[in-house]
Amino acid sequence: MSFYSNSPQRLGAVLGELIDRLGYRDKMDQARAVDAWPKLAGPAIEQVTESVWVRDGRLFIKIRSAAWRHQLHLQRESWRDRINEHLGREVVDEVVFR
Repeated sequence: MSFYSNSPQRLGAVLGELIDRLGYRDKMDQARAVDAWPKLAGPAIEQVTESVWVRDGRLFIKIRSAAWRHQLHLQRESWRDRINEHLGREVVDEVVFR
């Protein structure tokens, strides 16, 4: 699809192409990954989550409880898959619980 087309285009497609051209796709996907964590984790895990951030394809999640941190660490690959599935593309390479 061309950004400068004279034919009608879907707004979502035009915005998506603009985001890609400006180089904002990765930053937006990282923000979406951080935003997705509370929704995917649920209320019990969200209560023990202190902070969430993304750096270099790694989603870092700081957990207040050692027991929860250990349990979540054992499931880190499953969490990575769930987050990427929710986002609709490979955004997170690794999930790190701290």
